[in-house]
Amino acid sequence: MSVNQIGGEARLTGLTVQADRIYGGVHHHAPTVPLPLPRQLPPSARHFTGREEDRLVLDDARAAGARLLVISGIGGVGKSALAVRWISESTYGDGQLHVDLSGLEGPISSEAVLGRWLRAFGIDRPPADLAELTGLWRSVTATRSVAVLIDGATDAGQVRPLLPAGEDSVTVVTSRNALRDLVVDGAVLHPLRPLTQPAAVQLLARLAGPERITAASRDAAHLADRCFRLPLPLLLAGARLAARPQHSVAAVTDALAHHGLLDDTYPEDPARMITNTALDGTYRELEEEARRVYRCLGLLPTSDVDPDLAAAVCGLPRGRAEWELEVLAEEQLLEPLSEHGGRVRYRLIPAARDHARQLAMRHDPEPDRVLVLRRLCDWVLAISTQAQVRLTTAQATLRQSTLTEPPAVQVPFADDAGALAWLESHEGSLLALLRAAEAAGWDEVVWELVDSFWPWFLRRHPYELWAAAHEIGLAAARRARNEPAVRQMLLSGAIGLNAAGRAKDAIRWYGEACDAARDAGDLRDEGQALLGLGACHHDAGMPEQARPFLTRAIALWRSCGYPRGVALANIVLGEIDLADDPGRAVDVFAEARADLLEVDDPYDAARALTLQGHARVLTGDAETGIREMSTGLAALADAGGTRWQARALEWLGDAHRNKSDAAAAREYYQQAEQLYEVMRPADAERIRALAAGL
Repeated sequence: MSVNQIGGEARLTGLTVQADRIYGGVHHHAPTVPLPLPRQLPPSARHFTGREEDRLVLDDARAAGARLLVISGIGGVGKSALAVRWISESTYGDGQLHVDLSGLEGPISSEAVLGRWLRAFGIDRPPADLAELTGLWRSVTATRSVAVLIDGATDAGQVRPLLPAGEDSVTVVTSRNALRDLVVDGAVLHPLRPLTQPAAVQLLARLAGPERITAASRDAAHLADRCFRLPLPLLLAGARLAARPQHSVAAVTDALAHHGLLDDTYPEDPARMITNTALDGTYRELEEEARRVYRCLGLLPTSDVDPDLAAAVCGLPRGRAEWELEVLAEEQLLEPLSEHGGRVRYRLIPAARDHARQLAMRHDPEPDRVLVLRRLCDWVLAISTQAQVRLTTAQATLRQSTLTEPPAVQVPFADDAGALAWLESHEGSLLALLRAAEAAGWDEVVWELVDSFWPWFLRRHPYELWAAAHEIGLAAARRARNEPAVRQMLLSGAIGLNAAGRAKDAIRWYGEACDAARDAGDLRDEGQALLGLGACHHDAGMPEQARPFLTRAIALWRSCGYPRGVALANIVLGEIDLADDPGRAVDVFAEARADLLEVDDPYDAARALTLQGHARVLTGDAETGIREMSTGLAALADAGGTRWQARALEWLGDAHRNKSDAAAAREYYQQAEQLYEVMRPADAERIRALAAGL
């Protein structure tokens, strides 16, 4: 296995993608495993009731050709539940996608959403630029039939980049606003009203039992009206009745009325007021341990929970935590999610999140609240470190344990795919967790958390998260005066910045890493920073500025006995030579390939051979060059290096075009186009133009 040092004693494996090329020898050989169709919709509400007329309206709009539907209404009226039920009643053969744009850290960006969705279709490393992402998204969905649910949109600008292109696809948007600007995009707007009184009473009956509700029909109708016929407070009231058969319907109604009259927290929002009143009533009826679990969940910078997480943050045995989560779910305070790797997961409903947090701030002393957050950080760090050790061996050797009480965690995965899936399941809450730890002053924990998610950054390239997390981690390492950690954050952050096309920022980070490594006398880190600087300048079209960085890196690595680093820097130097001295480039690539084979790095050796063949074609020796590129291409295909396969195919097309072999050139261009199409649509268009010109 090839490795490439990043900082101190830490080493990494996997894929490092720059703006135009892979360098640094960091790569990921991903096996080709068919992905399941994405089924991201939340589970359909267990007690969904009514809405027949609303569903007919949506059916008619779809039948008339509408591909964009906007369901608007006040909070708690059931917009998402209706959308999920309506989408689930139809068949979309290529999958269902979902996002809630109202993230814990504010609205989720279009770039982050499209990156996740494209990964769901097997595109591991989507581009960073929004225009490229949007183009790729439209290309991927052009011939697919997908259903997209976008929850929590606040304006049309959030929605437009996320619209699929396929004629057989549909997008449903939920919002508290009407989003009238989307009418120009063909949207059908559907305002959602509270349930009818019969439907509201029926919902109570589904929870509390039809006989009980029928026997108290007038009280049930009064209770439904008291809940403003909104599904959420009705669910809470119904669950309260179901769990307490000794309570009459009238008693629950009176309790809501009494406490509602006293609650003036939201006088301008009666729906929110009655929801909070219902939550208060449900909370008062919980046992003390369930109350404490509920308050703890309200403090967490994450919305999804499972028994392992709850046990860790609440300091409970797993069995007790699992039981209390079931209790909260039965009380409709948690909504169950689809099982993840056979493990049950829940989400605290949005209204309950604020409610539980307010209760915790009121009832729990500050040390107890701080302990909950620290336990969460320790738990996430313990498991993410296990994922890191499995996926990028030895990356964590720089770190020293900062866990206050290292939790005896049960690792929830047994293979690489499971480890990556676990990291993905916590991706959405990572920034919120980092900022919470930062606010608590746990700087060592902050940068360690960033570092532990390296396999996710490396293999899936969530560019925004990569950059934002490393900015937080770098600041924390500096406050902690941990110089090896500072270099670690600078180098791994710079890789992400350059991969995202932010060359200027990457150059600045590499420069700071270079200075820091030089001051520390760390030759390998200094060489890595110099290699990064050289590659960044080359990618930015400044080859002469790149050359001095690369030659300095080579000199440093030769002095400390790192032949693989020398070879990797030579590959970039050879690419610079391609423009004005392809003959010299042939020799440079040949030397680099020999060195890489010597240190057992077949992937980078295949890259060097492919480049060597390309250079040889430029010298006029087409036959030898084509033979070398074909050999390199076969090795790259075995390793799964998609980007480099596309480059090799393009160069082979060029070589055959120059030989006037139009048929062979067209075949290679078509293969390159297919690979580029799912990575860089602009490159695919360029290759199509080359093929059309034959």
